[in-house]
Amino acid sequence: MINTIKCPYCQKEIELSEALTDQIREEQKQEIEKNFEQKLREKILAEQELKIKDKENEAEELKKRNRELGNQLLELNKSLRLLREKDEERELKSQKQIFDEIEKAKENLAQKINEENRLKNLEKDKQIADLKKVAEELKRKAEQGSEQAQGEILELDLENSLRNVFPQDEILEVKKGVRGADLVQLVKTPMGNIAGKIIWENKRTKNWENKWIDKLRSDQRVEKARFAGLVSMVLPKDAPKEIIPINKVWVTTPKYFIALATFLRNILLEGAKQKAISAQSASTAEELYEYLNSHEFTQQMEAIAESYFGMQEQIIKEKVAFETQWKRREVQLNKMFKSLFNIYGGITGIAGPNFPQIKGLEMLEESKNDKDKLI
Repeated sequence: MINTIKCPYCQKEIELSEALTDQIREEQKQEIEKNFEQKLREKILAEQELKIKDKENEAEELKKRNRELGNQLLELNKSLRLLREKDEERELKSQKQIFDEIEKAKENLAQKINEENRLKNLEKDKQIADLKKVAEELKRKAEQGSEQAQGEILELDLENSLRNVFPQDEILEVKKGVRGADLVQLVKTPMGNIAGKIIWENKRTKNWENKWIDKLRSDQRVEKARFAGLVSMVLPKDAPKEIIPINKVWVTTPKYFIALATFLRNILLEGAKQKAISAQSASTAEELYEYLNSHEFTQQMEAIAESYFGMQEQIIKEKVAFETQWKRREVQLNKMFKSLFNIYGGITGIAGPNFPQIKGLEMLEESKNDKDKLI
């Protein structure tokens, strides 16, 4: 078999020998193989490149998708952040609102508490003020009640003292609420006849009041009493001693009450005796009446009373510390007391033999007994 090949340039067919053909064939085979390998390589490379390209495209696509996903994630994160911010803002607003409401509630509660405390303080202050007023009123009433009770006790003491010392006299108590003095003493003679009337008023207060004198003078006129006596725990500041006459009212303290009562009572008894004498002799009675109402008689009686009460006061003050002097002055007091009856002797001298004879020591002894009871 003759193999021919066509020249690629002249297009003439050229006969080839077997060896050459084999060689050519081998070369063609090698060429073909080479081309095949080349093509295969190229194909593989192309496929690899394609795969790489695909991978690259895929990677790019992934990158793109990743970028998109990243962007979406960013947007999502942004949205989430915005949502969180909004939530936080709402939460903050809510918390702020709650806080504001709590603060407002606290403020309202504080105002309410302050107002309640203010009202309570006002109420407490009012209660304290009311209690102070009540306490002051109770204190005032208690003091008034105490003064009234003490006055009643003093009055009862005066009444009992008069009844004990002068059992023959009639002691009348003026009822509470009735205008007048506290006590009325009807002085009676040994025969039981009324010699005269003495009214007594007691005062147990802290301060002296001059209006007591005017009131007692008015009571004296109403009772038609010969004497009016005021027994007070306090005397006027300018009082020289504890028994003083003020506007024809005899004023003393409870300590000298019986002494003053004895003195005034003896005057009434003397007057009653002189009145009995006057019944026997009109002229003598007139002379005696003039003497009893004379300035001289009044001065003598006041002088004796002043000396008597002054000495008695001194004796009472010095009795404990100066027993010896007390005894000596008591003798002087007795002598002075007897001088009261010397006046009676003078009256008897004026009256003459018709004057009723009185046992000399009888009246003195009676007066002495009264004085002993006082001491």
